[in-house]
Amino acid sequence: MTRLASRFAAALACALTVGTATPVVVAHPTANAPLDVEVFDRHSGALLPMYRHRGELYVAGEPGHEYEIRLRNRGGGRVLAVTSVDGVNVLSGRTAAADQRGYVLDGWSSASIDGWRKSLNEVAAFYFTRLKDSYAARTGRPDHVGVIGVAMF
Repeated sequence: MTRLASRFAAALACALTVGTATPVVVAHPTANAPLDVEVFDRHSGALLPMYRHRGELYVAGEPGHEYEIRLRNRGGGRVLAVTSVDGVNVLSGRTAAADQRGYVLDGWSSASIDGWRKSLNEVAAFYFTRLKDSYAARTGRPDHVGVIGVAMF
């Protein structure tokens, strides 16, 4: 199972956790947030279903399968989505923080993020794996493995 944290009300922050056999939770999802977050399994070609448990959302991923994060702005205004996987910002590779770079989505638009951006032309794919094999653990930052985070402004 993977934890998907989506749509925080306070700072409009969203955290989604991704992993294989480890539970991943979506913390404090709110229905009124203008940003949808989905996880798409690129191997099977299917959106991963979300399961609610004790107020959090979970998704289950298959080990070795690549995935992408899909963001959709359900409102008319622009949204900045600062996105991280395993506690690592997907654009900068730095340890995630809400004040970092992110994706700007115009009203009613969407974006698919299929890996950590290494350059304008190169991406390191997201895939479901065990903690010890994760990029974050290999770089000494294992605290948030399994979490996809989106801070929305």
